[in-house]
Amino acid sequence: MIIQVSIALKKIFFVFFSLYALNCGIDTKTDERALLQQKLEAVIDERALLQQKLEAFQFLSAYHHQLHVMIGEENGDIKKAYYDFNDAINEFDSFELLAIKNAFSRIRPDQLSPSSESVKRLDYLVDYYQSGLGLQIEAIFKGYGQLQILDFNNAMSLYDNIKK
Repeated sequence: MIIQVSIALKKIFFVFFSLYALNCGIDTKTDERALLQQKLEAVIDERALLQQKLEAFQFLSAYHHQLHVMIGEENGDIKKAYYDFNDAINEFDSFELLAIKNAFSRIRPDQLSPSSESVKRLDYLVDYYQSGLGLQIEAIFKGYGQLQILDFNNAMSLYDNIKK
């Protein structure tokens, strides 16, 4: 009986305290966001962010040809191009390409044709995404006063020299 009363009092106290905290203006979502931001910053710094953007940009540069084969803009085997892209995107582990992976997952290999809307949409996405990544990469360097045309193949070395 005493244990039941104690548990009941704890529950009442918890509900009362929770309501009080909410009424006092404690914004738990803001606190959670700040904590998440701190964790993210601890995991990924600017160099790691740049590295991921560069790798994603280079991946898209290397495999864009397969998309052009799939939509018939370039000659080649459509199925082979699909499976080459599929194998590569599944091995590439980066949150930078999440939208690309999601769009690619909507393509049905049994319905591949140059007129496939899902393949055309993926090609459009890759065109814009690659441009966006290029702008983000260059923006990081512009923030350090690097105004010359950037050689993406040597970007990490240049970044490391700038940061010294």
